[in-house]
Order: sequence, then C-alpha cells, then structure tokens
Amino acid sequence: MNQYERDNVEQIKNEIRTYEEKSGKMPKEKMAYYIYRRMGQIYSYREAYALLEVFHSMKEYMKKIEMFQEGTDENGVAICTDMNKACVEFMREMGINAKYLAVEAEETPLYHPDGCFEVKGKYYFFNLVPDLMRIQTGMKTRNFGTSQQRLKEKFKNGIPDYDREYVLIRMNEENDGEPFTEIPEETIEGWDNEFEFTYKGLYTNDVLKLMENECYDKKFMEEFFETNQPDELVQRKFEFIMKYVGIIKTIRDKNLGNVEAAEFYLKLFEKVMTKQEFNKYMTLCMGFIEEDERRKLKNIVIIQKETENVYYLYNPEKQIYEKVEKEELIKQGIQYYSYKRKADVSITTLIEEKEKELLERNKKHSEDIEL
Repeated sequence: MNQYERDNVEQIKNEIRTYEEKSGKMPKEKMAYYIYRRMGQIYSYREAYALLEVFHSMKEYMKKIEMFQEGTDENGVAICTDMNKACVEFMREMGINAKYLAVEAEETPLYHPDGCFEVKGKYYFFNLVPDLMRIQTGMKTRNFGTSQQRLKEKFKNGIPDYDREYVLIRMNEENDGEPFTEIPEETIEGWDNEFEFTYKGLYTNDVLKLMENECYDKKFMEEFFETNQPDELVQRKFEFIMKYVGIIKTIRDKNLGNVEAAEFYLKLFEKVMTKQEFNKYMTLCMGFIEEDERRKLKNIVIIQKETENVYYLYNPEKQIYEKVEKEELIKQGIQYYSYKRKADVSITTLIEEKEKELLERNKKHSEDIEL
C-alpha cells in the first residue's frame, strides 16, 4: 500500500475500533464487508488502463504493463489489481483469513485478482472493481459474498467456455475446493442501513426506480416538460438531469472518478428514458484523446432530433455533460474504438454518420408530406 491507502486504512481501522467500543466485537463477515465498502469509497479506476482494452501495437501493450506496475497514485487512482490486493492485505491485518484469486501467466504479467476470505470454514468471494460506482453512489453491491451458483451464471453469460471452466477450477483450487457461500441480501441490506451506506434507508437503486416510474408516465412527462414532441422531450429530460440531478456525492463527499461517473450516467439515462427513447434518440460514445502518451476519457452524448443533432461533452471538473458545438468536438481530435470496424475511429466519422442519418430522415419526411 502507498501512503494514501495506508492513511485511509488507519482511518477505517479507527472507525472499526470505535464501533466495537460501543457495540461489541464485530463479526468477521461484517467487518470484511465494512472494509470492502469503505475501501471502495477511496478509489477511482485508472481510466487510461480501461481505454487500452484493445491493443493495436506492442507500444500500447507496453503502456498497459507500465500502468499495471505503477500502483495506486496519491489520489487513489488505481487498477483492479491494486484495489483487491489492498482489500486482502487490510483484511489480513484485521485477523481475517483473506487471499487473492489470481494466477500469473508466464507469457504476460497482466492478470486480474479477485479476492476471497474464510470464516469458520466458509469461503466468501469478492471483487471490488465492478462495485466501485455502486459503492460511491449508495447502490447495492453485487460482487461481495457472491455464491458459487451466481458466479457460474456470470461466467456463463460473459466469458467463453474454456475461460469460464479455467476460472472456476482456479477459484476452487485457491479456496481448498470449497464452494463459495452466499451472504443473504437482507443481511447486507441490514449492514448498509446500520453503517449509513444508504440514503435515509434507501439505496440509490430505489431512488432511480421511483424516478423511472414517473419518467415512464408519458402524460406526466409531457406536462412537466411542456412538450409532446418525443425528441424534444428526450433533450429536456437529459438537460434536467444535468442541471438538477448531476452526480450523486458519496457518503464521505468524494466525487466519482471519470470511469465511475460514466457508468453511473449510463444507468441513470437507462432509468429516466424509456427504452424507445433511449434506443431511438440517444447515442453514447466513450471517446478519448491522446495526452502525454496516455489515453484520456472524452465521453460524448448525441441526442438525435428530427431537425438537428445536439452534442454534449462530459466535463470531468463539473462531472456533467455540457452542450457543445460539433465543430468543437472535431477540433479536439477525439477518437473512439469502433467494434464494427475493429479499429480506433475519429469522432468526425461518427458525427458525419449521424448528420447523414439526419438528412435521410428529413428527406423521407419531405417525401411523406408530398405524398
């Protein structure tokens, strides 16, 4: 651990001591969860690492290895390896039998370590990275105390058969062949409420659900935003979110990192827009620029309207999307990875495609009127 991590660990240790002085000894499973949740509040994922998922050259691959070896910086910016290893190390210091779930391959130093801990012969799985955004916005966690069955379902949906089989075998070898025990959802909810990881007893998931119910009320939305034009309604919803909702602060008042913010906004958009609105009128693009030989996140949202396309660029300082002219996007030289083309593409190409779609829509509309 670096000094930033060590300072936070000492603070969390003090919190645990204070709890135990007032309420008695904290059960190991509960303590592990408290460590997991609090450690999740101190980190931000290293965006440049995430933006090098596809390598076009040995130079890019070596950049990722370099970032992999750097470790956590002085602000808590880290990669998966650093976070889960720090959790394991912290748990061990608190007398919890914790260890990594990772196998380093000879051909590459890059690997992802999950974690597990053992209490009274039962093994519990955790992986902090995909829960970062959830922890920092007061949502339910999804990757702590996960059962063996749920892990199998995850791997079945997301990982090719040969990889999935290898990962599950590796996990069972690491935890002495014992399957993982699931911590009941109601138990974790009780801990979250006790430690005030929720907002007034409500997860952010619940708040978004309440928003979703109202946003799917077409009549209410049309009256509230004073328009019955679908594309205009989407834009007004979007701008309302940016102005009044913004990024939810953490319990400890730490802003999200850019990667976590991007993930949070995606979930928010999916909740306040109907599926039809989201699919028909919105385009989200995770772009980047090259700066100091590193990729820097430049997220873009395009709202596709009947008569014009409206562009928004994510502002990391304010942590909101701000309206921007397409000429400014072009000027910045933003790129994004196109899975369709299997290559990095200039944002100019995406803008041209959306403008072409707009012209075709308008042409079709004019032809329909003439008919």
